[in-house]
Amino acid sequence: MVPGRETIARSDVWFEDGNIVIQAEQTQFKVLRSVLAAQSSVFQGMFSIPQPPSEKQEAVDGCAVVHVTDSAIDIAIALRALFLRGYVSRKALSITIVAAFVRIGTKYEIEILRAEGLERLFYEYPSTLSDYDRMDSWSRIGYSWGVNIDAANLAREQNLLSVLPTALYELCCVYDAQGLTSGIPRDDGTTAMISPTDLITCFIARESVAKVQLKTTFAWINPSPLTPSSCLTPPKCIESRMQVMAIILLPPNNILGLKCWRFGQMYEPVDNMCARCQEVAKKLHKCGRVEFWNKMPGIFGLPEWAEINKERAGFE
Repeated sequence: MVPGRETIARSDVWFEDGNIVIQAEQTQFKVLRSVLAAQSSVFQGMFSIPQPPSEKQEAVDGCAVVHVTDSAIDIAIALRALFLRGYVSRKALSITIVAAFVRIGTKYEIEILRAEGLERLFYEYPSTLSDYDRMDSWSRIGYSWGVNIDAANLAREQNLLSVLPTALYELCCVYDAQGLTSGIPRDDGTTAMISPTDLITCFIARESVAKVQLKTTFAWINPSPLTPSSCLTPPKCIESRMQVMAIILLPPNNILGLKCWRFGQMYEPVDNMCARCQEVAKKLHKCGRVEFWNKMPGIFGLPEWAEINKERAGFE
C-alpha cells in the first residue's frame, strides 16, 4: 500500500458488465448506470452532464468513478436493495437498513427506497392514537438496543417531526437521565447516543409528562371531585386510588400516560375498587388518555399533530 493512501475495498455489489463505479468512503460499487438512472432522478441528471475527456480522469475497469459523500454502509444497503433485491421482505428490517432507505431514498430521489423506509418508520412510530393502539410493535422495524434513539436521531436529521413524539415518549418511558446521557450499547458494540437537542428535550419533558399524565390519563385518582356519590366502599376505593398514585409518583417517576386501563401494575388496586368507581374511573381514563395524546407534541416542543402529520400524506 502506498504510504498515506488508504486501501480501496471492492463491494459485493460489483457487476462485471457494470459501466459506472460509485465510491462511498473507501468502498467502491460497480453497477449499471442505466438501471441506477432509471431509479434515481438525481443520478440521471448527474450522468447526463457530459464530462470532458481528461487523462487525469479517475477510472476503474475502464469505468468512470463517481464519488459520493454518504456512508459506505448506507450506499451498500441501497444498492443491494436496487440491484440484488436485498431486503425484499415483509419481515422486520433493522433500523440501520430503514435509515439507509430513508436517507439515500430522500437524497437521491429513489422513491421505492424512500417509501419503504418511511412506511416502516411511520408504522412503528404512529401519529394517531388509534394507530398506536393497533400497532404490532417491532413487526416492521426489528427491536434492538438503542433503536428508539436511532429512530429519534433519524427523524431529527430528516426533519420527520411526526415521528418524534412517540419516539421521544418511548425513550422517556424506558431510560432515566443517566441512561440517556451515557448512551445505550448496541448489539454490535457501538453506542447509540441521542442528539444534544433531544437529550435536553427529554430532560425537560420527563417532568412535564409526569404532571400532564396526572391531569389527563390519571385524573381519576383524585378522590375528591371524581369519586362517585354512589361509591359502595369509600375507604377501600380511596386507598386503591392512592396505591395507583404511588405507582406513578414514587421515584423514579413512571411515564405511563399512554397506558391502557388496567395495565400490569394497576390490576390489583383497580380490581379492589367497587364496580361503580371502576366504571367511572375507566371512562375518565379513556378520555384522559386521548387528551394526553393530543398534548404529546407540545410536551416535546413540537407543533400540534394536525401540522406535523402533513408529512404523512399518502402513507395512511
